[in-house]
Amino acid sequence: MKTDITLKPKNPRLAYVGMDKKTVVEAVPTQVIEVVSPAKALEQTVELGGGQTQESLWGEKQVGLSYTEKVKAIPKNRIIWTNDNLVALKTLLDEKDDKTGEYKYRNKVDLIYIDPPFMVQNDFVADNSIDIEVDEQEGVVSVKEPTIIETIAYKDTWQNGLDSFLHMIRERLELMKELLSSSGTIYVHLDWHSVHYVKTILDEIFGYENLVNEIIWKRTFAHGDVGQGAQHLGRLHDTLLMYKKTDDFYMNFIYVPYEADYIEKTFKKMKNGRRYQTISLIGPGGANKGNPYYEFMGVKRFWVYSKENMEKLLKEGKIEQTKEGNVPRKIMYLDESPGVPLQDIWNDIPPVQGGASESTGYPTQKPVELLKRIILTSCPKNGFILDAFVGSGTTCEAAEQLVDELGCSWIGIDNSKFAIHTARKRLIELNGKPKRKKGEGVYKVRPFTVENIGYYQRGVKWDPIQTSGRADAYRKAIVELFGGEYLAYSKLLHGKKRGAWIHVGPLSTPIMGDQLKAIVEEVKDTEFKKVYVLSADFTAHNQSEIESIKAETGIQIMVKLIPASAIEEVRKRMEMVKKNSKEPDKASDMLNIAFFTPITAKVKVEVDNKEVCVKLSGLEVDAESFLDSQKPERRGELEKWLGTEKSWQSFLDFWAVDWDFEDLKDKIKEPVFENEWQSFRKRKNNKTVEDIVYQAYHTYEQPGEYTIAVKVTDVFGNDGIITQKLTVK
Repeated sequence: MKTDITLKPKNPRLAYVGMDKKTVVEAVPTQVIEVVSPAKALEQTVELGGGQTQESLWGEKQVGLSYTEKVKAIPKNRIIWTNDNLVALKTLLDEKDDKTGEYKYRNKVDLIYIDPPFMVQNDFVADNSIDIEVDEQEGVVSVKEPTIIETIAYKDTWQNGLDSFLHMIRERLELMKELLSSSGTIYVHLDWHSVHYVKTILDEIFGYENLVNEIIWKRTFAHGDVGQGAQHLGRLHDTLLMYKKTDDFYMNFIYVPYEADYIEKTFKKMKNGRRYQTISLIGPGGANKGNPYYEFMGVKRFWVYSKENMEKLLKEGKIEQTKEGNVPRKIMYLDESPGVPLQDIWNDIPPVQGGASESTGYPTQKPVELLKRIILTSCPKNGFILDAFVGSGTTCEAAEQLVDELGCSWIGIDNSKFAIHTARKRLIELNGKPKRKKGEGVYKVRPFTVENIGYYQRGVKWDPIQTSGRADAYRKAIVELFGGEYLAYSKLLHGKKRGAWIHVGPLSTPIMGDQLKAIVEEVKDTEFKKVYVLSADFTAHNQSEIESIKAETGIQIMVKLIPASAIEEVRKRMEMVKKNSKEPDKASDMLNIAFFTPITAKVKVEVDNKEVCVKLSGLEVDAESFLDSQKPERRGELEKWLGTEKSWQSFLDFWAVDWDFEDLKDKIKEPVFENEWQSFRKRKNNKTVEDIVYQAYHTYEQPGEYTIAVKVTDVFGNDGIITQKLTVK
């Protein structure tokens, strides 16, 4: 392939396949699907009179209002779930304030940190599988696969290996530069595979002269896979490339503590029980540097300080002269020393070990202290932080830990629903629990939103459903893998299984409400009144749409999630067909792979005057799919375990309650889940340290009709919502 490259003197460029291609991307509004609210215990009644203003827990300035009378608004802090962060970045770039019409983020982000997935295999495929301990006492462990959307995003993005990775990162860096403020800084976290290539791209986008530092972070200890016979030296570090947008960038010089051996060697002297060292007072450069010349303590020299300041230091006991005639030196006490100015080699922040208290089990998780250092160095007070590959939420947590000191706001973006769920739990748990009474919230969480991009852009190369000539073969393989019979009945009905139709959805998008309605229209006039919808992903908020459709039409919709392993098997099958020009004899030639049903819960609601108790009494566990996902030799004992009364509790990871589901209708066009009460599984050192509470209480201030919503999430990150209306007298 020939690529024309325009070169200018002193401006070299990196050449790679596809470098001149431009992805057409549109800004698409995000949809707020959840608002995580403060605990009731934080909603103190603080009356503000006389025109005083105070910032509410929702990020608004209020005049003369109490917290309990707060005007609800959408919080500044946001977690955005999207299958393509390029779309999310473009959306943020074009997003405007509803009141002023000004851009909200363009040229206004103070700090960007990104940690793109490290591609370590020849085909640049990220391993995003996570081991999930379902029941530690029974030793039940399952593997959480990446969703189809995640898998396609990676494979489509990096189908040409390093070339495609570089194209992916370039397009996103170009948008990030537009988001950065004139005083903003970007940190790009990389390993040894791609750092040199990405540095060249950063030089081109931000300017060679705008490289501030190449920071080396020692992320691990000595490796055991090197030594005699090894083919490489131990790989112990990552690289963070730090670039400014302009020369007017913000930087706060911080200090790190002295190491013990340095203290022993340098602060050798003692005075009044305090360690100290002495430093020179002689002005370097003499008169050429403007240093004053005078006699002090019998010695004539060019000095660092004026004579007045020298006399002041002497009076304070901060100057030492070992004997008459010797040059006096300044005393620096250890307990008054700020430490060593931060350098570009960071070997004092350990990695996140498996048993660490902050460990989430998430691959490539970075320590909070690393992100806190970056934020303290490059984010001004009340600044704004963006992380476009947020993972388990370390950047957001670090910003929250520094909120009292800096007051910074943040946005985190990721394409993994499991990552979004993990980040949400970390942020809720961060500030612990207040002392609370019955009916009050559980955690002292600062408010933030969980949002998704309602439109999913994806290339067609890894989406056979969108590719002419391959759609039927793809659907046939998926239907047979699901255990059904392929039947091209219509454009929306692709097979049948045990008295139900099968619809195979696209790989690039979760199933949406309009699609569900169209599928049901096809089913209505047929012999079957049930349909399996095989989907790449599923949002919990579709559950209410499904219930509504069922009530209106009598058609039962059963959503099943297509696992990533299914696509691998389908791809192998299709390659075999292409190679041999014939299909395998039986569908059983493919593995038996589990298609999970999105989670649903069973709840009981009890009303006593204005007090309401919600009891979580069970989950509808997809036992068949769970067993299919396990090793065959264990299925017998696991089936017996599933039959026990409380086994469903082992699948529950998180549940939350919105006590007034339609409370935000004045702010948002449709009901949004307001996460006001929550309980979830917590682990430390890979063990469960807190049991989930299965009863939630709330006392309403006013009688009336309310809709309670309960949101549940299982250990695999799948979630669901159920609602129930009640009357409070």
